Amino acid sequence: MNALLHRIAYYAAQSLRGEPVAHIVRELERSQRWPPERLRSLQWARQRALALHAFEASPFYRERWSARAVIPELLNDPQDWERLPVLEKRDLQTHAAAMRARGQRPGLEAPTSGSSGTPVSVRRSHLSWAHAHANVIRGWHWHGIAVGERYAYFWGLPLDLEGRQVAARKDRFFNRDRCSAFDLDAGSAREYYRRQLRRPSRWAFGYPSALTRFAEEIAALGLDGRALGWKAVVTTAEVLKPHQRERMVATFGCPVADSYGCAEAGVAGFECAHGGMHVPVESVVVELLPAGDGLAEILLTDLHNWSQPLVRYRVGDLVEPAPHLACECGVALPLLGRLSGRVGDTLELPDGRHVNANLPSYVFKHHGREGTVREYQFVQFSSGRIELRIVTGPAWSDAVRERLRAEVREALGIEVAVAEVARIERRGRGKHRDFVRAEDLGEG
Repeated sequence: MNALLHRIAYYAAQSLRGEPVAHIVRELERSQRWPPERLRSLQWARQRALALHAFEASPFYRERWSARAVIPELLNDPQDWERLPVLEKRDLQTHAAAMRARGQRPGLEAPTSGSSGTPVSVRRSHLSWAHAHANVIRGWHWHGIAVGERYAYFWGLPLDLEGRQVAARKDRFFNRDRCSAFDLDAGSAREYYRRQLRRPSRWAFGYPSALTRFAEEIAALGLDGRALGWKAVVTTAEVLKPHQRERMVATFGCPVADSYGCAEAGVAGFECAHGGMHVPVESVVVELLPAGDGLAEILLTDLHNWSQPLVRYRVGDLVEPAPHLACECGVALPLLGRLSGRVGDTLELPDGRHVNANLPSYVFKHHGREGTVREYQFVQFSSGRIELRIVTGPAWSDAVRERLRAEVREALGIEVAVAEVARIERRGRGKHRDFVRAEDLGEG
């Protein structure tokens, strides 16, 4: 199936799901050129409508906002928005059912372990999903990427057989060639490189840590990354570090564009060809709370999730805010800044293998849905021993503990001790890390 047929099939499938992605892409590519004042007016109208809906249809928001004497009808301008209380991840864990809006289609589940290490699950409306997909596609268009073009896909791979079969079907439908981020070494990099030469991709997408590792491996093997012919690399899910960008540009000979978002609230930023991380204000509200040291903490509001509204949701990510300047690309969407708080740490196993930072999301995704695990963290000791610390959820049991041990053993290939703890210790600016060294926690 060629790129055009893949594109037609994709848009048709989205439309059948009740997600008019193609129509929204056209709308977004018009609105991105509007004057900033018109964009702000559109965003505020959608903010206020969402707040009114949440207050009227969601028992959670009605109770919480009423207790603070916050009435959405009295929100007259964006400054009033700050009167609404911040939504925490623990609210999603504890009050998910009460947050869901009456009279709405239930939407589709978006379970995630999150970079914060706190598993949550959100029901997102079809319109929310459609805007998320459309914002990604608009970002692709900024780099000359069309829907349906074959791409190299550096992502995780489900741990169970059924999950892998589903992933294979999705890969065929989306015309992508998956390289597992969990099994990257010299041998698998050489094999994937040769596969790409046999059936080339037009561009690449995935975790920056995995793409950088691939670039390093093929460079060490003396293979020419430019021969892959990628016109762009798009990264997501982790902080893209300067040295990673430099390595990829040098190896692949193409521009690297970063994107930002989360499963709970969709896309919140996409880099243009001039390096500006643009906020899709037609779809999301991004607020920046001062966090010290020139950094700000991000709050997100998904403007189109009326199934389970997320209003002023604390993601747990940090950013160095961008100056309020117009971008050279001509797109009027405001700039976010450089992300600095979603670090993709890695874990080194006793045999020297490195575990990709995104592997926990595949282990813990269903635990968040089932209420078995509230938080987790892998701690590595100087001896090489690894301990998995768990803050248990209401559905935790001895059987779940044994199942989790088996899942981690399958994922890592080694035995890991599982310890139940009352809380996960934070260090530095309070950002959770999936993988930490015991000495960083002041332990032996």
